[in-house]
Amino acid sequence: MKSARVKFWKRIGAWSVLMLLWAGVADVLGAEVSAGWRPTYDMVMRWLNFLILVILFFKYARKPLVSFLKGKAREVEKNIESVEAEKTAIEMRIRELTTQQAQSRERFQTIKEKIISQGKLKKQKIIENAQEESRLLLESAERRMAYEIIAARQKLRDEIVDQAVDLALQKLPQSMTSEDAQAVLQTNLKDIQILPRS
Repeated sequence: MKSARVKFWKRIGAWSVLMLLWAGVADVLGAEVSAGWRPTYDMVMRWLNFLILVILFFKYARKPLVSFLKGKAREVEKNIESVEAEKTAIEMRIRELTTQQAQSRERFQTIKEKIISQGKLKKQKIIENAQEESRLLLESAERRMAYEIIAARQKLRDEIVDQAVDLALQKLPQSMTSEDAQAVLQTNLKDIQILPRS
């Protein structure tokens, strides 16, 4: 407050000196034109008018000017405070966003790891299912092949038996006698009688 007053009075003093110099220069220039008491009177009146002007200025204009400047200072101070408050709010928002971004990264990393682990589990299950399915297909193919081998053997036996019977039928009637036929018939009849009746 005092430094503002001191600055103010220094400014007034500087203006006063400037005005005096101006008046002196005008007086020197005017002295050449007129001679006598009038130039001195004019110079004294100028100083008197200037002094009256300065006194009136200090008496009536100083308080409104000071209050105006103080009001402007308060207004600037309020603007600075509001800007500082906005700056603080923005900095807080930036910190919040930075924190949220870090949390989002962590959450993304966690989700990524979960997806990768789930993918590995699914991959392992798919591999296990494929192995089980291939094992079942191999077993089925082996059973089918075993069945086809058995069926082929049976067919081969049947064909061999059929050929043997055909061969026997071709050769036996020529070498078989009626007594042999009678003996075969008797044997077959005994086998029929031995069979249990249902």
